[in-house]
Amino acid sequence: MSAPATPRTPTPSDLARRPRPASPSQDAVPGATATPTPPPARPYERRQLSAEEAVAPGKLKQKEQFRRIFLLALRRSHMHPHSRLVGHDLMWRANHATGRILAVAQPTVEQLASATGLTTGQVEVALANLHSRGWLHYRRRQAEARADRPAYSLAIPAGVLEEVRALRPNRPAR
Repeated sequence: MSAPATPRTPTPSDLARRPRPASPSQDAVPGATATPTPPPARPYERRQLSAEEAVAPGKLKQKEQFRRIFLLALRRSHMHPHSRLVGHDLMWRANHATGRILAVAQPTVEQLASATGLTTGQVEVALANLHSRGWLHYRRRQAEARADRPAYSLAIPAGVLEEVRALRPNRPAR
């Protein structure tokens, strides 16, 4: 006598032999109405910006979250990795909705260097790079104990914001 048959383990080649599921049109019940299809999504139309407008801070729409869009935009930027790393660290210190960093959370160059593993010189160059490309704005503090240092505020340049909006999945028109 032979040994009892054990169940066979399927292989990837078995997937090709499976019958194709019936399409909804074959299984349709006579007299039943089909579900309406949503209207086609409109592609986002990018605005043409001048160089000055592209570096200016972009305005977020009502349902856009600053931190999420900033992170996506920072990943798409063509900046040096040190600048992106410092920008990423500043993002986590900033308000998630506005990008402003509270007075108590304002880091020094030494704190940024310690947090990122860069030297203070590399952090200073990264801050200058972020500022020149429109990602970082300096505010002067008034009537505070630390009025000698600038306060940082993050922004998303309008040109990069347009790129991110064009990449996001299109929503159906309402």
